[in-house]
Amino acid sequence: MGTITVVGAGWTKGQLTLEAAEALTTGVRVMLHTERCGCAEWLRAQGVPYESLDTLYETCDDFDEHAEAAARAVREAAEDGDVAYVVADVRDRSAVKLAARGDVRVIAGPPAEGALLALATGEARCVEASDWESFHLTARENCFVREIDGRALACEVKLRLMEVYPEESEIWLLRGEGAPEKLPLYALDRAEGLDHRACALVPAQRDPMKLERYDYEHLIELIRFLVSPQGCPWDRVQTHESLRPYMLEEAYEVIDAIDEGSPEHLYDELGDMLLQIALHAEIGRKHGEFDSGDITTAICEKMIHRHTHVFGRDRADDAGEVLGLWTKNKMAERGQSTRTAAMRDVNRTLPATLRAQKVLKRASEAGVCRRDADEALADCAARLPTAGADEASFGAALMALCDLARQRGIDPELALNAATDRFISKFEHLEGEMRSDGLDFERISPETLREYWNLVKL
Repeated sequence: MGTITVVGAGWTKGQLTLEAAEALTTGVRVMLHTERCGCAEWLRAQGVPYESLDTLYETCDDFDEHAEAAARAVREAAEDGDVAYVVADVRDRSAVKLAARGDVRVIAGPPAEGALLALATGEARCVEASDWESFHLTARENCFVREIDGRALACEVKLRLMEVYPEESEIWLLRGEGAPEKLPLYALDRAEGLDHRACALVPAQRDPMKLERYDYEHLIELIRFLVSPQGCPWDRVQTHESLRPYMLEEAYEVIDAIDEGSPEHLYDELGDMLLQIALHAEIGRKHGEFDSGDITTAICEKMIHRHTHVFGRDRADDAGEVLGLWTKNKMAERGQSTRTAAMRDVNRTLPATLRAQKVLKRASEAGVCRRDADEALADCAARLPTAGADEASFGAALMALCDLARQRGIDPELALNAATDRFISKFEHLEGEMRSDGLDFERISPETLREYWNLVKL
């Protein structure tokens, strides 16, 4: 088995380094990823024989298959002796597959970005155009896109970039051996002469007023400015305690948006809730308590530790088994050795019906209260308070109602809210009927009022 040397040669013959030239003229078998490069011209001038893998572009269905086929061809060639495999940039997928084996020598040449590097300031991300579906982008960074080998691919790349950068952004495009040219992002796929050598630089956009879309980091930066001395007087004086009622209010607004069934309303309300989280994160950072990284770390660790059927050795075949594992893992996290401790851990500040449902659910998981809906309904009827009943009797009846709701998969808090809405609507109809008949509440008898109430059907 011969040795494999991956040689980064750049796109033009002038980019070939002395180390690369020496490696290509020592009698090894030279294989080019593509003959459409300056290195091929240089090899011909030096009288060095070579072979190219250009035919793979026609026989492979996608870039991943092409990279695997190229790497396989080089490994097979190395079975007969030493091989120098020439790529324009050592980040090429086939070169990465070869280098991953660990027994391959790599001679790094000039990056594909070339002269575009001089035009970028600050952090930069480099991506391959064919990976456009998995780009992880942020407008705070420059973005280099290499190997934009045609108009169709340029269109996909453009649309993906415009999800992050403004469509009017001025970008730089480098084609072949020419000089970088400036054009608007929206015109990337209109450029002529695009091939595997084309590379684009999308400069970072750090002015939030010019952005059309924002990510979580933009939100954190915005909140950090608002709570600064140069920001907003109201935001500056907020505390965890002062924001408490807003968090509860926003949670109910989200539920209302879900019930409404409007995606636009839902993402708007979820944004309001996320704002509360960002404010708490910034308040925590200012006081040295925690920051947004602690929040995201805590929830990621929690999701990993509680999904032991995904990230561990446990097994769960359905949603019910998953919930059982979740409870077991949660109890282990919190050092709860008894089911009673898990019940006492249910937050007392929750709405009473919601807290009751959570407690009943944990009791049911332990085998207690596992009754069918008919039994729950009978228990509910038996516990309904009679005249003169005390608070305990009413509480027992409400608990039985919550258990019945749990049996039937109903959230009692949402059910009561919906019933309240229906009551208001019925009252509105009642008032309308009375008004149309020239009646008002001050002059109507209780008997007549009851008749009107019974007439209203909803």
